[in-house]
Amino acid sequence: MCALNEEEYTKVHSFKSAKQMWDTLAITYEGFLEVKCNKLSLLVRKYELFKMEENESIQTMFGRFQTIVNELSFLGRTYDNFDHIDKLLRSLPRK
Repeated sequence: MCALNEEEYTKVHSFKSAKQMWDTLAITYEGFLEVKCNKLSLLVRKYELFKMEENESIQTMFGRFQTIVNELSFLGRTYDNFDHIDKLLRSLPRK
C-alpha cells in the first residue's frame, strides 16, 4: 500500500485482503477481457491504417507510431522489426 498514490489508495484502503485490492486495481488499469479485446482491435486498426499526416515531422510521426506499437505490445500483440520498418516506409508520403 505504500507504493500507491493517494487516488489509488482511496480506491482500495477499505478492502480487507490484498486480493480484493489487486483485483480492483487490475480492473481499473487493465479493464475486463472484453474491454481489452476491443482496445486491441482498435489499436490493430490504427496500426494498419497508420499514415504520416500532412505537415508532420518524421519525429512526431515516429512518436505516434511508437505509442501505438507500445500499446499493442502491452496488450500482447507484437510485430517484428521488419514489419515495423515496412509499415513506416509505406506510411511516408511520396514527396
